[in-house]
Formats: sequence, structure tokens, C-alpha cells
Amino acid sequence: MVIGMETGIDLHELEEIADNRMKTLFISCVGSHMWGMNSLESDIDLVMIYIAPTRSLLRGEKILPSVRQQITVRGGEIYDTLGWEIGHLINQLIKGNVNAIWYATSPLLVKPSIIQEELSALVRANLCRETYHSIKGMAESQIKSEEMSAKNPRIAGKGYRTALRTINFGIKLLSEEKICFAPVLRTPGAEEVMEKLQQLDEACASSLLPDRPDEDAFREFLLRLRMVDLSLADRIN
Repeated sequence: MVIGMETGIDLHELEEIADNRMKTLFISCVGSHMWGMNSLESDIDLVMIYIAPTRSLLRGEKILPSVRQQITVRGGEIYDTLGWEIGHLINQLIKGNVNAIWYATSPLLVKPSIIQEELSALVRANLCRETYHSIKGMAESQIKSEEMSAKNPRIAGKGYRTALRTINFGIKLLSEEKICFAPVLRTPGAEEVMEKLQQLDEACASSLLPDRPDEDAFREFLLRLRMVDLSLADRIN
């Protein structure tokens, strides 16, 4: 599903959050929209994946691995946007970072591309137990946010809902070797969330996935992108 056509996002304006030397590879929609849990009040969380010029990297020039979060309002919608350089994304995928997995495999794309399709397939072919630590850390942070916001009726329950969707994602990944963005449309209690967290531990202990992904496969993917970029730059010059 391409949401940019529906929301009227100005892609040129969106891409200006990065250095103008960077080339956008794809833009993913994450957050509540990715999970199918958005409401009328939800902002639209976007991640722009860009590539720095290979020539600049070879010259030793400073390249920002990420672009800090920026919030804009367009057509009554709030857009929360950040950027990651493809090399940074690859490094985080190798480490098993769950945010990186979501950025690379989100089913919602503002700017789709063949590169995203290839990377998503690569991630799905290289699921590993290492991701457990990132998933559990994320869930524990979301549980803590619920405990801290318990006195705020407006956001009460959000922490447990987001924690449960993260835990369910992890259990599915570890036990069935699948990526699944299943929404949690009800508010679970603390006991249910903690029971699910224990199931996540058990899923990791019994998982047949390798401990780590195939790092060479990710490095070769990145190398190919860098070489294509260098070749295109040489043709222009």
C-alpha cells in the first residue's frame, strides 16, 4: 500500500530533511499506521532511507549516519520524520535491531523501490535469535511507559498495547520465522503482558533460528549499492 498518494505528502519537501548530496532510496511508514492501530489523532511516522555519495565516503568526508527527527504539519496531518543512511541501517540490521527490521520491512511505503523490496527479502531470509534482545528491550521500555503514564487517562493503556504487539511480533519471528505486523486493538492487563513476555523468553530458548544473521549477505548488498552509486556518479562527471 502506497500512502503518499492518499495523504498528499510532498516527497520533494520531505526529502529536504537530508543533506542535498544524499539520494533517497525509499521511505517507509512505521508507528501506529504500520501496525493498523492508528486513530484520528495519530501522527504519521516516516523513515527516509538515503544513500550518501560513495565518492564522498572514499574521500573520507563526514557523512551523517542519521537525520534527526523533524515534525511538520500538512493538510491537518502531523508528520514525524527521521532519516537513516543505508550503511547505518545495514549495521543495525546485522546487530538485530528491531527498529531497523521494521524500517526495512514495513508494508506501508510512501516511496517504494526495488531496493526496499530486495532488502526486505534479505531481512526475512536472515531472521535470527539476536533480535530477541532488542525486542525484549523495546517491550520492557513500553511497559515502563505504561507504568509512568498510568495517571493520564488520555494515554492509559497505550504502553501495554504497544508492548503486546512488540512481544507478539517477537514470538512469531522466533517461533515461526515470520515477520507479522498484527495489531492489538484492545488494552491488555499487566498480568497478560508479563505472561506474554515470559512466552517471548521461551520462544527464544526453543527457537531454531541462527544466533546471528549472515553478515556477508548484508555487506554484499551494501557494497553493490555503493558501487552502483559510484558508477552513476562517474557517468555524470
